[in-house]
Amino acid sequence: MPRASGPVCISVINMKGGVGKTTIAALLARYASRTLGLNVLAVDLDPQANLSQAFMRDGYKRFLRDQAPSIVEIFSGHQPPTSKSAAPSTLDISDIVVSNTPLGGPRLRVIPSRFDFADNLMSSIGANPRVLANVIANNFQDMDIVIIDCAPTESIFTRVAYHASRYVLVPVRPEFFATIGFPLLNDSLDAFRSSNRGHVIDVAGIVINNSSYHYSGNRGGPERERSIGEIGKQAKENGWFIFENQIPFSRGFPKMMRGDFKHTGDADLFSHFASEFFQGLEIQKEGD
Repeated sequence: MPRASGPVCISVINMKGGVGKTTIAALLARYASRTLGLNVLAVDLDPQANLSQAFMRDGYKRFLRDQAPSIVEIFSGHQPPTSKSAAPSTLDISDIVVSNTPLGGPRLRVIPSRFDFADNLMSSIGANPRVLANVIANNFQDMDIVIIDCAPTESIFTRVAYHASRYVLVPVRPEFFATIGFPLLNDSLDAFRSSNRGHVIDVAGIVINNSSYHYSGNRGGPERERSIGEIGKQAKENGWFIFENQIPFSRGFPKMMRGDFKHTGDADLFSHFASEFFQGLEIQKEGD
């Protein structure tokens, strides 16, 4: 059954790139749909379209070849002429959503992105930052969770994500310059709240992604420990929670993103963070 109040919408974002946003967004969405039995919408709001490729895999090439509609058409508000249609046509959201993907399964739906997303937005005048929020409000109230994979930039993409979100999840790697994006993100959120006083948006927390380090337990060398200290200091200054369960280093994560869940090693420990994350949002398994 869908949530009475509609879905819980979460953006996975950090103004610093290379922190594992897409992997975390994809595996959280998969965990919610396959392990918790929730109805999940995954939105690819990144022009690199990595989330779309992860979920659709070989189907993504077919999606591009068929000129299928995507998040690009959500912003434009119509389906442009294609090889199959000689004139612009009305946009049907059901034509955009990709269902039953190899990685996600039957309870997960995807709004895919395309590589020309950024070019389309740059060439448009006055792109509506509330367009995704409107689409979710009007078409996806039957979902339990919406997870939005965001681009690592302060841009129209960021504002679109904020307008559609109740929570923000911040992945970070414990490395040099780990917190470089924190002040920008904090300022960005404060500016959004100031301009949208009726909109409540909170940082759900910081998840430490140890994908840069081969380590055992809490060990990882002095640089990692120094970075952990800096992350803790910045989090305290901003009033941001840090999840107890960190994401371990594992060669299993690339395999999982390819759909290979055999012999994934420490990557299975991702479920500990996922469980803590959804429990913190008071989102439980269907029937609990």
